[in-house]
Amino acid sequence: MRVASALVIPLGEASPREVDAAVSRQFPDARLTVLDRRQLRRRPFRTLGQLIAHQFDAAVLVAADLAQPRLRLTSPVVMLARARSRWRIDLRGGRERWSAGEHAAREGGPVVRHLLACGLALALGKPLLHVLDAAIHARNEACLPSRPRHVLYLRSQLWLGLAGGGSVAHTAGVVGGLAAAGADVHVVASDNLAGVAVAADIVPPEVWFDGWARELEDLAYNVAFTLQALRAARRFKPDLIYQRHAAFNVSGAIASRALGVPLVLEFNSSEVWKGRYWGGLRLERAAMLVERINLRAADRIVVVSRALRDGLVVSGVPASRVVLNPNGVDTRLFRPDVDARPIRQQLCATSEVVVGFSGTFGAWHGIPTLARAIPLVLEARPDTRWLLLGDGPLRPLVDQALAGNALADRVVQVGMRSHAEMPHYLAASDVLVSPHGKQADGREFFGSPTKLYEYMAAGRAIVASNLGQIAEVLTDEESALLVPPDDPEALARAIVRLIDDSCLRARLGRAARAAAEARHTWRQNAERVLTCMQAPLPEPAVPRRAGPPA
Repeated sequence: MRVASALVIPLGEASPREVDAAVSRQFPDARLTVLDRRQLRRRPFRTLGQLIAHQFDAAVLVAADLAQPRLRLTSPVVMLARARSRWRIDLRGGRERWSAGEHAAREGGPVVRHLLACGLALALGKPLLHVLDAAIHARNEACLPSRPRHVLYLRSQLWLGLAGGGSVAHTAGVVGGLAAAGADVHVVASDNLAGVAVAADIVPPEVWFDGWARELEDLAYNVAFTLQALRAARRFKPDLIYQRHAAFNVSGAIASRALGVPLVLEFNSSEVWKGRYWGGLRLERAAMLVERINLRAADRIVVVSRALRDGLVVSGVPASRVVLNPNGVDTRLFRPDVDARPIRQQLCATSEVVVGFSGTFGAWHGIPTLARAIPLVLEARPDTRWLLLGDGPLRPLVDQALAGNALADRVVQVGMRSHAEMPHYLAASDVLVSPHGKQADGREFFGSPTKLYEYMAAGRAIVASNLGQIAEVLTDEESALLVPPDDPEALARAIVRLIDDSCLRARLGRAARAAAEARHTWRQNAERVLTCMQAPLPEPAVPRRAGPPA
């Protein structure tokens, strides 16, 4: 069918370039008009009026994948336009014609069920959480008579399709470390987990919405996820349940109480705190209840930093139930001798010094500082090349800095890469930077950046912020150069120093690698988990610095 004009309605987070390419493949001769969803939200009546005023040959809804559940609800948006035909296509090349009658017949039942589930979550979510909170009291310090052999690992986050990033590395590291330490691990998860090679039950969530409605979906998801966790537990017969804390999931607390099996809660951060200071949390009271239930139900709470432990103890959690267990790294995967020549050739940087950064370009990764430091370094050392790995909401800050200083040809941005590819990209760098900033509320930095340990294991020179656990794991002038946080000039000076001194780069890299091997493997992380139920553990070998970070 020849289409001369098409209204394009993007769905999801696909880039304009990806959307244009997908539509052009399906309708190569069409003149495209793209619906700006931001304008639709800001000026809905004006935007709808403009749509009605124009006649199109086709209205085309573009999704990442035609199988995604949210299409059940959002497909009728193509009815907004005056069009002779209506289509749904995806970035993978899929295409199907859409009609309201077929849509209602095929998707009406699932739509009604999902909207009912979200409505029940809205009406009954908080009352049921209050009932559960009242039923779960702080436990006595439970101890297992022997080392647990069967661990049921629960991960319920609605972050779907992730192949890279700190959470992916952490999940794969914990599960792999437990298996390497001799535990039989069975996973119940919301999605296939990259890098995880143990038996798993996947419970696909129904994710249709954004904003507060997504949080209702997350609350409703407790039912399906908890039922599957209980079914898996009946088959697997675990002697320990391990759950990664999520904003709206209490499946570990319910399963632990129902089965009489001890619960270890992995508490990487307070979702309530992140919602307050980083945004994105609407149902704060429900999240507070979930956090309290999980903390009270857990026999042991594993935290990644001293700041997190101290915060929990101040809030009333007994110190004997909190286990300090910093993140780790697979030193067999991340090594100094990984062959990086193909990547350096792709970067056209076979002889230049490469400065690398990896991260999700989020609020706590120091992106504003990085964006200001890159031009300073390239002004001082024009022959340097930068390699930026990752993507995220603050990436425009970097893009603006590069465009404003005409530096795009010296900075290579490769976007998100799978965790399996990361060792090669880190090995392609001579200097690696970790410019984390201070916490939004002025408190001590509570993170334990997974990338920091990967940098160390890669055996490359590191420049990092002198704060929190970073300043405990790394020693200034011995295993890294530490600089004040949120100081782009100091960051640039330290990077330039390493660019100029290859001997210093080599010395710092060797020391960082040795520290990673000695104290920070995922196997060591798992050993602390497997023994924490027998008795409260002493703190791991992380040196404490005198005085506050600079």
